[in-house]
Formats: sequence, C-alpha cells, structure tokens
Amino acid sequence: MSHYLPPKIWEMPAEGGSRFAMVNRPSSGPTFQSSLPWGTHPIQLYSMHTPNGIKVSIMLDELKQLQREGAEYDAHLIDISKGDQFSTGFCEINPN
Repeated sequence: MSHYLPPKIWEMPAEGGSRFAMVNRPSSGPTFQSSLPWGTHPIQLYSMHTPNGIKVSIMLDELKQLQREGAEYDAHLIDISKGDQFSTGFCEINPN
C-alpha cells in the first residue's frame, strides 16, 4: 500500500474543474490590480448572493427598518466565480 507524500512546494494545477475550482486556492493576496467601487453611504457591502452575503444584507436591511443611524449601505458585487476577491482593492480591505 502506497502512502501519499505531499509535494514540498504545491503548484496550482492548470485550469480545469468546475467554475469554482479557482475560488479556494492555497495562496493568499491579490493576483491583479483593480480598485473597488465606492458609494455614498457609511457602509460599503462587497458581496455576492451567497448564503453569508445574503445574511449580511438582511441584517443591514433590518437595521434600516429599525431606523438605526448609519445603517445605510451601498452594495457592490464581488463575483467569486470570476476571482474578484483576488483584486488589490478587495485584498486591501479583506486580506483573508
């Protein structure tokens, strides 16, 4: 029975797999230069229609309904299927 030995240096495989194959990669930091849009409200929401992104927008909408000061926000799409989360602008505000 052979045992798996991980490589000393992991290399990203060539493109392939599902449309989300490149979303979870073993490295961090930006891969391309791009700034983020900025709206007029105190909160800028950079998200996609994922379960966690929807939770945040629901919370902000509920705070607005309660007329909480500063709960207004601008929503901006970060398309993780296109790798938008690896832009320099996004990595500046969210390095993880």
